Amino acid sequence: MLAYKLRDLNPIVFDRRRNAGKKCTGIISYETFLKLGVSKEFVDRFFNLIEIKYDNKYSVYVNTNILRLNREKLELWLDNEVKTKRPVNVIVKENLIIAGNEKFSGTVVDCSGWKGKAKWLKAIEYLVEPINEEKITVYLDRRNVGGFSWIVPLPYGTLIGSISYNDPRPFLPNIEKRVLDMHGGSIPRVLPDFKPKTLKLGDSTGLIKTFTGGGIFSIASLLSPLVRGIYNNDFNEYYDTYNKLAKEIRRQYYITNVLEYTWRFLPLIFKIYNGKTIRVSEEFDMHSFLIRRIPH
Repeated sequence: MLAYKLRDLNPIVFDRRRNAGKKCTGIISYETFLKLGVSKEFVDRFFNLIEIKYDNKYSVYVNTNILRLNREKLELWLDNEVKTKRPVNVIVKENLIIAGNEKFSGTVVDCSGWKGKAKWLKAIEYLVEPINEEKITVYLDRRNVGGFSWIVPLPYGTLIGSISYNDPRPFLPNIEKRVLDMHGGSIPRVLPDFKPKTLKLGDSTGLIKTFTGGGIFSIASLLSPLVRGIYNNDFNEYYDTYNKLAKEIRRQYYITNVLEYTWRFLPLIFKIYNGKTIRVSEEFDMHSFLIRRIPH
């Protein structure tokens, strides 16, 4: 995405993966989508309601404005629009990149993923046949401390998935539909630093939504400041935005830690607020807002 925004400068993307097109759940707010500045053709579906269920017994609802971004489709399109070298592993030395026997110099942005300390979760997601449903459903389970599962209905199928510190498969929602595809991986829960020493974007920043593991939020927020910084050789706006995001993610990190320690009290909370609705008018991806909201 960054290379596409800078395409008149002829940037080069170095990718260690053999093929483009990473799959993910891709649930983001409409505000985040607008910051990305991409066509609605990459939106699979809009949603305004999330049902959060605890042990299939109690429910709390979230009214918001979110969508499912088809990251795989978007990435494949972007890959055709920019110059990419793959598969390749590189050595980075400040403004120098060494790829095999080739050397490249210029402004370098690290988008290579998180490499620091983290609490790692395991994730798995299936695409199954479509179901007739309008809302996203999120499941919390007393046995899956700090994790959750989900159902996201799409026009061409249904995403069912789960994340857990242990094996996520036992917590997958049970839907009697034919499996069309499957993917998975690891998600870091990170306490990010303020002001990076080098230019970064994506998971390498550590600006990953703590509970859900979403990284598109920080990419969208840093994208324009980083583009302007590269054009103007002035990165103050980028660093200011980075610090604001770091403050929010650190807040999410501490809230998630408290949530994990108090997981056994969730039945009481859900029993009190069963059937209530949280209305989120602010940026949905600022997850700390959800904790500060009182259901009605």
